[in-house]
Amino acid sequence: MPNSPVRRPARPRFFLGPSQRLVGVFVLFILLPGAFLGVFALRVLRQEGQLARQRTRERLERTAEEIGRDLNLEFRRWNDAARTAAGVKTFDAGSFPEIVRLALLEPGGGVYLSVSDKGLEAFPAGALLYVSPAMLPSRTSPSRFPAGLAEAESLEMAREDYPNAIRAYRNLLDSADAGLRPLILQRLARTLRKAGKTEEAAGAYRELQRLNTAWIGGLPSDLIAQSELCSLAAERGDSVGLSQTAMAFYRDLATGKWLLDKPRYLFYSDRCRTWCRESLVAPDEFDRVRTTEERKLALSRAAEDLLNLPRGMFSGEANAHLAFWNTDPFAMVVLSADFLESRWWPQLLTTRGEDLEGTLSTPDGQTVFGSPPSETPPLAVTYDFRIDDTPWLLQIWPVRPEAIYADIRQRQALSIGILAFVAVLLAFGSYITVRIMRRELEIARLRADFVSTVSHEFRSPLTGIRQLGGMLLDGRVTDPVKQQGYFRMIVQESDRLARLVENILDFSRLEEGRREYRFEPLDPTPWLRKLVADFKAEIAVTGAAVEADIPDGLPAMSADREALGSAVRNLLDNAVKYSPGAKTVWLDALAEGGEIRIAVRDRGVGISEQDRKHIFDRFYRADGEISKRVKGAGLGLSLVRYIVTAHRGTVECQSRVGEGSTFTIRLPIAPMTGGG
Repeated sequence: MPNSPVRRPARPRFFLGPSQRLVGVFVLFILLPGAFLGVFALRVLRQEGQLARQRTRERLERTAEEIGRDLNLEFRRWNDAARTAAGVKTFDAGSFPEIVRLALLEPGGGVYLSVSDKGLEAFPAGALLYVSPAMLPSRTSPSRFPAGLAEAESLEMAREDYPNAIRAYRNLLDSADAGLRPLILQRLARTLRKAGKTEEAAGAYRELQRLNTAWIGGLPSDLIAQSELCSLAAERGDSVGLSQTAMAFYRDLATGKWLLDKPRYLFYSDRCRTWCRESLVAPDEFDRVRTTEERKLALSRAAEDLLNLPRGMFSGEANAHLAFWNTDPFAMVVLSADFLESRWWPQLLTTRGEDLEGTLSTPDGQTVFGSPPSETPPLAVTYDFRIDDTPWLLQIWPVRPEAIYADIRQRQALSIGILAFVAVLLAFGSYITVRIMRRELEIARLRADFVSTVSHEFRSPLTGIRQLGGMLLDGRVTDPVKQQGYFRMIVQESDRLARLVENILDFSRLEEGRREYRFEPLDPTPWLRKLVADFKAEIAVTGAAVEADIPDGLPAMSADREALGSAVRNLLDNAVKYSPGAKTVWLDALAEGGEIRIAVRDRGVGISEQDRKHIFDRFYRADGEISKRVKGAGLGLSLVRYIVTAHRGTVECQSRVGEGSTFTIRLPIAPMTGGG
């Protein structure tokens, strides 16, 4: 046709859909600004960090130099105080700096040593638990002994005539003066113990303990008495008595009541600890005394080492001590590094107004103050200096490096905040974009499927009604029986169409919350039987069958007859549709556990586990060949769930692929109230 207009192909129109527009907005307004701000903030942070580290290191180097000068001055003060005290006959603790005075008063914290006519003297008394034998003060025993003492000792030692020896010692005790009384009483108690008179021996040792201390064989008399009382209590198995005497003895030893030589102190200390562990001594009390003893033992060992190392300033490894000397006349102050570290070292570090940690060590790596870190801390600086002839190494570092350069903290926080905000914005925008896109695509797909399915569901009955109506209207069917059959088919298709429309309207009302229920007493047995009979009549032409097991006398319940009937009918309809190879479906009802169970089962294709998670969702239809052949709107099971839930019941599905499915509605027997 030459005159007909020629249709030119339309030019392609470049149109962005909603998803593409969202991606464009996301990239333009979120991703690009976020990337720009992130790069800018990272550069600023890097520059500020470099500047802060440089300033911090310079400040820390100045601080380390100041601390080194303060250490030098403080150590010289302590050394000068030792020299001053050496020239004074009467010791005055007030001449020492405050931290040294506190150390001398702390058990194990420190000691002042000097030499007098009596030998080595320690202040405070009891600060040391032992010294070397050469430095013990001179202790003399009585030079004259009574004439009968040798005879009494012969009776005890050589002849082992304990009764006569006891008698002889008691005679001597009656006439002994205060200086000889402890010596004779100790021998009497010893002989009584040998004779098996433990109670009398214990009484004699207790009396010896109460007397003024006298030295017997290089040991104080009250120490001998306490040791023997503990031994007697252990022999008798007296746990209570042993705990009291052993703890008292151990406490006296640990407080330095007697200044002994090292072997004797360690011997008696070990015996005391053994007795305490074997008795009923309270663990807390024992631990307190043990802690005090350990501190004093460390101080005693340090004093022993330093006395053998002239002019030494440092002693020990695990328990370090510092010494400050005066040579002539001899005087020495020994201070525990642990005490100084806990009471003085932190103050020295914090006087600069900065939160610092540090260590003071010798060049060979021996740490005196502070805890050395496992690895070099950030911003750590080292300063070496000398005090007299002793070299020292000081290392300090900030506890929190970021706290030192507070001038840039605000800008760092702002930059980090911007980065965090951008990151959150990006993450949130990405999440929202993906969700919107997925939701739009899913809704579009469901709408398309729903429109297609519903259109077919409407078209099928309408086509049948139109064809049958046309045949009847044209008079092509004259047989009355056939006419009656066609009329019945028209009514059935009309009912099917009406149910489909009603389902869609019901679903719309349920979604909007406008669906009202009319609850009334309902006898389940006749209601279910009628529902099954009606359904059988509808499916008779398809060749399908329903077998029902509905017992008599099911308890009444409160329900909306039409709504609940629609739910059960939907389950029956699905069972028939999805059982192409089996023409029979089953409906079972029973009352059990305060509820009525209505189960619809089939031997159809079954439902996969993945599909069972979504079959009650709106518009959802399972995948598979049978689902493609069976038409439906995807609303039936959603309606079932809505209706059963409104009846305070539950619906559940049990199914295995290829073996069929069972849908069970559980409804409470108790009457319900309310009307909507």
